[in-house]
Amino acid sequence: MDAHAETLIRWDFERIPPREALGIVTLVVPAAQPDAIRTALEQGYRVYVEIEAAKAGTFTPIAGIAGVIVKGALPAVQVERLTQQGTPVRVADDRGKWPHIRTNWVTRNKDILQVTNRSSQPWLENNEALVRIAMERTPAPTSPVLLTYAWQPVTVSDLDRGPRLENYLVAIAEAGSFGADLLLPLHQRFEEALVTGDPDARADWDEIKRFVDFYAWNVPFQHQPLANVAVVTGDPMRAFEVMNLLARHNLPFVSLAPAALGSNDLVGIDLLIVLDDPDDRGRQRVQAFASGGGTVLVAGTAAVKSGSGTPLPWHGSPAVKGDRRVSYTAGKGRVIESQDAPVDPNTFALEMRQLLGSDRRIVDIWNGITVLVAPYARRTGDGALLTAMNYAAQPLPIQVRVRGLYSEVQYETPGQPATLLPFEHRDGSTEFVLPALRIGARIFLTRLP
Repeated sequence: MDAHAETLIRWDFERIPPREALGIVTLVVPAAQPDAIRTALEQGYRVYVEIEAAKAGTFTPIAGIAGVIVKGALPAVQVERLTQQGTPVRVADDRGKWPHIRTNWVTRNKDILQVTNRSSQPWLENNEALVRIAMERTPAPTSPVLLTYAWQPVTVSDLDRGPRLENYLVAIAEAGSFGADLLLPLHQRFEEALVTGDPDARADWDEIKRFVDFYAWNVPFQHQPLANVAVVTGDPMRAFEVMNLLARHNLPFVSLAPAALGSNDLVGIDLLIVLDDPDDRGRQRVQAFASGGGTVLVAGTAAVKSGSGTPLPWHGSPAVKGDRRVSYTAGKGRVIESQDAPVDPNTFALEMRQLLGSDRRIVDIWNGITVLVAPYARRTGDGALLTAMNYAAQPLPIQVRVRGLYSEVQYETPGQPATLLPFEHRDGSTEFVLPALRIGARIFLTRLP
């Protein structure tokens, strides 16, 4: 697998600084900007042309370009057509959102709209769940997911000014934290300022390049994502907000198709969330998983809501009935049946944290309501990797607890050398403090012999 990650810069202003000034060799230029394409090629850039999926069928390759980046889902026949014409093709997933903190977000509780207050955990517009799902549903991926999205102004002043430096840095760090490539659009005002050599723009660009260089080592893609929550769903995007909020509360997950449940060994899984009915073999797998000590929540599936039909394997176990829920003791674990599918994904995710309990969570953080942590296992089996993302872009000391005992904790951030952190072992976990997490960081954990 490729160890390299790319932050591809999208440029659509006709004038472009020289390669030596920008310090990069690749640009992505929209097909609708032929003058910018010509300028970039004349200046020696490696140029990818961006096209919309709907226009891929009529696109004519341009001499000298390095390839085409298609925004949105592209039928395989169109990819083959472009490839046969000698044009390398990458498809950019454009379903993502520019990552930021959205305060005063609105939820629905029993048909009543509620607005959060200043002390509530802020809503994070993030792309972790989207990247996880895209990677899982790609057989044997050999390259990272390529994300792209349009700038989303947070305030009225942002509409004209465009992204601030920290907005660009958060976008780069988020993609790098979750093992994705990024097609990053630059705002026209920023492009114009770079063309004219504005000192503030050049200083911001230097910081952007520092982050691009740091995340060019696609460290997460070289590791195995860790997860102890499995979500069984036939349509991941229909259940997207459930998985999005699991990620938001630092509960790493995998998604499974109902037909694949029966053959999955569920190694490392502690909590199984069933949102769509599996087949008979899958139901037996649920029973075996619970009997071995796992916790299962079957929520709002057709078999549970009907209350009739073929008895489920765990129905012969001791049961405790509650309000629209029944909990069955199955061997060392339990199966909880809920008549209702998740309505409020945030409340649901918090409930899943409680079902796991502190001893079975892979990672816990304190003093970090704007921080997401993604855990990965080293393929050599001798340690782990954590990537940390602070969407507030303000330095914070973050206390972290990771399940497992480790003998070394090494911490690195963009522009700073790696350093060893003090740590403590407590109740089978390793605890440490990230001293000043500004935006993104990587933490390498070495396991005790």
